[in-house]
Amino acid sequence: MRRHGIRDAVSEHFRQQFGIYILVMVVFTSGVATGALSVRLLEEIQIRELNEYFFGFVDYLAEQQPINQGLILKRAVLQNGLFLLALYFCGNFFLGFIPVLGLLFYRGFSIGFAVGFLAEQNSLHGLLFAAGAILPQNLIYVPAAVLAAVCAVIFSLLLFRRRFTGRSFPYGAYFLQYSLLMLMAAAAFALGALVETVITPVFMRAVVVAL
Repeated sequence: MRRHGIRDAVSEHFRQQFGIYILVMVVFTSGVATGALSVRLLEEIQIRELNEYFFGFVDYLAEQQPINQGLILKRAVLQNGLFLLALYFCGNFFLGFIPVLGLLFYRGFSIGFAVGFLAEQNSLHGLLFAAGAILPQNLIYVPAAVLAAVCAVIFSLLLFRRRFTGRSFPYGAYFLQYSLLMLMAAAAFALGALVETVITPVFMRAVVVAL
């Protein structure tokens, strides 16, 4: 019975907030597409510098040089932690849904740019490297980012309606739910950071060796 109750609650949540999920996914997908297309706007000197960095990193991996996993973990935790905190605090303001969508767009843009550049400049090899270097952790990061953004947008819109329509709601209970969902997203981001630190380097080396 309890399992059915949770399933029904989740189904009802998706039904009620379906429009917000669609909006968030459209914004994120637009960011990915814009990032991929913006690669074509790069100047020749920028392309050369990025290629030098990319091939230098590939050579480093091919030589079986040690990877500083501590540095990768620190960077992943810092970047994702700041991203999630920004979403969380924006969600606490009645117009916060606007920067939330902007942050999500930028997140998608970064992924799209990285994949687009590798594919544009290095064809199949670039796509394979992107699959090894970008895909593993983002299988966790992207759903976590979407969940966090949806929660922030919903809570911000509740505050927006209360401010401009006078409609009240049990703020304390909703804030607690919002914070708990953000903690769940934080746990997912932490798992993604571990994948990026431990698993992704193995995939990158495997791709480099295969190429």
